[in-house]
Amino acid sequence: MKIGLIAYRGGNIRSIRSALESLGVEVVYSRDPAELDSCAGVVFPGVGAAAPAMQDLQAAGLHTWIPTYARPFLGICLGMQLLCAHSEEGDVSGLGVFPLPVERFQKAPRIPHIGWNSVTFSADDPLFQGIPSESYVYFVHSYRAPVSSDTIAQAVYGEPFSAALRRDNFWGVQFHPEKSSSVGEQILANFVQICRS
Repeated sequence: MKIGLIAYRGGNIRSIRSALESLGVEVVYSRDPAELDSCAGVVFPGVGAAAPAMQDLQAAGLHTWIPTYARPFLGICLGMQLLCAHSEEGDVSGLGVFPLPVERFQKAPRIPHIGWNSVTFSADDPLFQGIPSESYVYFVHSYRAPVSSDTIAQAVYGEPFSAALRRDNFWGVQFHPEKSSSVGEQILANFVQICRS
């Protein structure tokens, strides 16, 4: 089975690719919508800044392709933020999958938010199957999406925020599953299983 990995400036490519390959899938690392469209699911990795990342998506035509993708799609960190409507970082419009603003933390004790934090997971979402609520995952970010009707996991860092979002076939996680030990491995394994089903 093939899982697409979106290529753009930034992205935590090596570790997320290695994590996916360890689950027995073939990773297609590409910015070509036609190549990615042949995959059973797509991962949009996330390290970098919003404005140059959106420029890369626009240059490749991915900014119009991503919102129309009909199979499982997982945005990670910046990848989740760019699935939202707008990012305060760089004042850029996002892809609009989630009709939410991404804003800088207002009440955080320190910015960026770096390190392990507990997360309240929605037990009924298949992405979190087998994962106890209040498990710890690893975050690196200065901006966050608010808690909304699309929130399927939330955390608190001076203020509540969305640790994960879902709308239809699109999931987004603010944390880095590829850096989150056994909990992150289980989340990625669950995503692969969603892609298989």
